[in-house]
Amino acid sequence: MSKPLKRKRTIIDYFSCQDIPTKTNTARTTRRTMASSEGKSATASAGTSSGNVPVLLESDTSDQEAAVGEEEEDQAVELKKDPRIPQKKPSKMSSNSQSWKYQYDPKSPPKVYPNYVDKWDQYHVRMPCSNQNEYPVNGKLRRRWDMIQEVLLGDIPGPYEFNEKVLSYNSRYMGKWEFSVLTSFVKDFIQKEERLAFFARGGTLSKIARLALQLPHLCPTPIPLLKEKTNLSLTLSQQQVGCLLANAFFCTFPRRNAKNKTSEFSKYPGINFNTLFMGPPTSIKFEKIKCLVNYFNRFFKETPTGTVTFTRQYIDKMPDWERDGKQLSALHVSSEGTIEDDGVGMLQVDFANQFLGGGVLGNGCVQEEIRFLICPEMLVTRLFTECLGRNECLIMTDAWGRIQCEVVAIDALVIHDHKSQFRLEMVKRELSKAYCGFLSPGPADRALPAVCTGNWGCGAFGGDKQLKALIQLMAGARAGRDLCYFTFDDLQLRDDLYEIHKYLTSENMLTIGDLVGQIVDYGKDCVAQIRHSSHNDQELFEFIKLGLVKRDYSQLSLDGNSNNVQLPQNTRHPNKPLSYPGSGSDQIGGHDQGQVQGRRHKNDGQVAGRRHGSTSSYRSQTKGQGSGHESFSGQGHRLGGNKNASYAETVTGKHKEQGQSPGKDRNDSVAGALDWGHTPDVGHTDTSTPHKQGESDKTLSQTI
Repeated sequence: MSKPLKRKRTIIDYFSCQDIPTKTNTARTTRRTMASSEGKSATASAGTSSGNVPVLLESDTSDQEAAVGEEEEDQAVELKKDPRIPQKKPSKMSSNSQSWKYQYDPKSPPKVYPNYVDKWDQYHVRMPCSNQNEYPVNGKLRRRWDMIQEVLLGDIPGPYEFNEKVLSYNSRYMGKWEFSVLTSFVKDFIQKEERLAFFARGGTLSKIARLALQLPHLCPTPIPLLKEKTNLSLTLSQQQVGCLLANAFFCTFPRRNAKNKTSEFSKYPGINFNTLFMGPPTSIKFEKIKCLVNYFNRFFKETPTGTVTFTRQYIDKMPDWERDGKQLSALHVSSEGTIEDDGVGMLQVDFANQFLGGGVLGNGCVQEEIRFLICPEMLVTRLFTECLGRNECLIMTDAWGRIQCEVVAIDALVIHDHKSQFRLEMVKRELSKAYCGFLSPGPADRALPAVCTGNWGCGAFGGDKQLKALIQLMAGARAGRDLCYFTFDDLQLRDDLYEIHKYLTSENMLTIGDLVGQIVDYGKDCVAQIRHSSHNDQELFEFIKLGLVKRDYSQLSLDGNSNNVQLPQNTRHPNKPLSYPGSGSDQIGGHDQGQVQGRRHKNDGQVAGRRHGSTSSYRSQTKGQGSGHESFSGQGHRLGGNKNASYAETVTGKHKEQGQSPGKDRNDSVAGALDWGHTPDVGHTDTSTPHKQGESDKTLSQTI
């Protein structure tokens, strides 16, 4: 393994094409905490784990309702103990990078239609203010919006009264919804002055109630549901989003509390805030409530005037990943910085749950949940976005605000068995998901901003960091985007990713299809052999690099001194040898006769493997026939032509090659040179010394 680079490029260098950053004493301002968040549009830690905790949702059955508290308490303990989930934010960037801001300063919010239009069907959000939203009271049906207005127009002096008022139009959950978190937040977490300001007449809670009651005036047009396998965009003003979230705060949305498999919205995330207010009080939930209260206070201080667009993107036909000839695009990687702070102007990745927001309204507190709370407007996606399918993503664009921000939500697979993620079908699934998120419809030749991402799906979801980094690199290249990668203070991953990218783009120009094959081989030859451990001794990057070195024999000088062969080291276990694609173990040693000895462990000496070099890529089968002699036959496809050749080589004898290449037929005797799989391109001069019968091979070496 190469030594870590002492100095890394920064984002400024990446976009200005400079090689070495200029150090500065000016540090970036530390990101505000959730409690004092200024409502940025960009959000959350870049390298945080993507293991999103499932949404805590209530059921129609009393047994499930009674278990909510215990589940949340256990969940909070698991989150705290899980070693895969970072317990701190990543380091801030120390550069003087400039943010790209887009100014938009209208005098008033966008206008809406004057009259409310009601659509109560399966294709639109069922609105609380609909005339068809009825609720049984004393054996009779009442218009539920009338009940809601009566409550929200009155005084709510404390948390117990809040619970009682909300249950008045959700009486089905009487005795089940106990807002102990909200009660404890008000009594024990915030100061007395804050509590009085929150519940006072004309205070924050009263203002949230008045905003919720503006629903038929601010949202008169039916809101379509972004259903699976559809390409559809929805644009809302920030004022409309605030109104919808105010209704979620008071739990007014109908048919969104039951989560049985047969319920209408079982495939949608929860939107009402009752799950946030319920269960055992935890500091995580306290901070979430404080963040939301801060959002509303800022909203009332100065009504936002921008708009937000939500686009569901579905791609039916995916690339043929196994045969894709695209090469990797550019990469910037840093152990410092965050996606939301340092990814301005780029496509920022939300490490999403299949149900958007994950456990944001429960105890979940990983990358996506944090992101949704730093920018609460993202919470509204849970109202109208059906759970994401295999080839789907959701793109959120704050296109009219003070700072333009584009965030894409893509959900990674949950890995229960570490070995399974290297299988071809799972690799292709993750490639397709990332490609769907990175792809931008439009002319193929237009320049697209880089993808700003990190360790996607590598926290509680159990993904392998090196695998997910390569997958995102491949998907970005196919979508025509460079990659800006934050490793969340992981210096080793930063250096390893930088080195493997450099190796694959400058020394061994592998295609996406080649890399897919290498990943699958790694799963078969290394990971699949694991019996009693969840991780193996050799990492993916080492496997790829070692395999390429061993197969690109034009890079090795076998002149009798084995010390001349420089191979990657095992970074996890330095004393253990590394294996490579196509063999269990292989030892190269330089001897007096320039011998190559191979110890093969598959099928009594037979090995089948994928071989790659800078100028060749072919499949072959090798059969070892004893020490000092090896025969080989196969077909190869090279940059520059095709060849069908057979080889036979005896160390003390001669090496005879018969083959065809563009413009030249060969029948040469080559001394001591292991020219496996190499045929000169057009214009190439073979400078190897002709071998004479019986001549010693000791001093002969290959020259290319």
